[in-house]
Amino acid sequence: MSVLWSLRSVRKVPSTIAAAPSSGVGSWDPRARLVPMTQPGPPSPESVSAAGRGAVLGIGRQQWADAWAGLKAIAPLMPGSVAFGLAFGALVPALGINSWTGLFASVSVVAGASQISIVESLRANAPAAIAVLTALIINARFALYSAALGPVFSAFPLRWKLGLAHLMTDQAAVVALQHVDTYPDPVRRRWFIVGGALPFVAVWVVGTVAGIVAGPVIPDSWQIGFIVPLMFIAVMVPGLKRPEDMVGLAVTAAVVLAAKGLPFGLNVIVGIVSGIVAGTLFAEWADASRARRGMHQQTVAEAAEHEAEGGL
Repeated sequence: MSVLWSLRSVRKVPSTIAAAPSSGVGSWDPRARLVPMTQPGPPSPESVSAAGRGAVLGIGRQQWADAWAGLKAIAPLMPGSVAFGLAFGALVPALGINSWTGLFASVSVVAGASQISIVESLRANAPAAIAVLTALIINARFALYSAALGPVFSAFPLRWKLGLAHLMTDQAAVVALQHVDTYPDPVRRRWFIVGGALPFVAVWVVGTVAGIVAGPVIPDSWQIGFIVPLMFIAVMVPGLKRPEDMVGLAVTAAVVLAAKGLPFGLNVIVGIVSGIVAGTLFAEWADASRARRGMHQQTVAEAAEHEAEGGL
């Protein structure tokens, strides 16, 4: 949620990117140093020659090793991806949605929170425009990821940029940003990123399939729909570290509950917008206070890192 009001800081650092620490997910420090963006050079001779040594399926041994490193970096987060996919998949047959349509959504959208919001809006008989608008608001955080990952992807061929952009989830984005200093060579870097992003999306799709298959046989007494708010809580709580996050969440929750009588699930949109406005105003006030005290102001790259600690 804090992504939208964090856009105010884009003008502050047009030519820098925050260097994320190499420690695990959740260790991001908003006071991290800033590294000037430099024009990436050509791939190193070592990385080029490595592609031809011990190649398997046309992929060099070094590239396989880098991809394996990416997989190991993101592996602790994969159970959450499976569970989220299971929650979405179980809702598909429960609402009478075609199974292939639900599966196609997981492959093409790759954004669990927005997919579930669309399904929930349809269950509330909301117009399609409202369902889509809610999903777009939730996915607006990816604009920040693009700003932070642009320098990381800048040396990649176009086909890699497009492919990896589609595979970027919250978790894949933060892992990529945390290890950018470890892989200065763009060839090795892109294989590290695809090694984490591709399997993460794959287990999300597998979870969706499992949910679609198991959904019809899950007893109603299990209240599978309750997984949805639980997953939202699991996604949001680890990233709530700043006062403006707390303010935005509190206002959103209060408005969603107070406006629950609105038709078509409009209380969700009203709550999100109210939380964004409240969080933005509070953040601007907090930034002004920090500036008066000479304290650090968060950059757009740091904001993207912070948001990426959230969820899929």
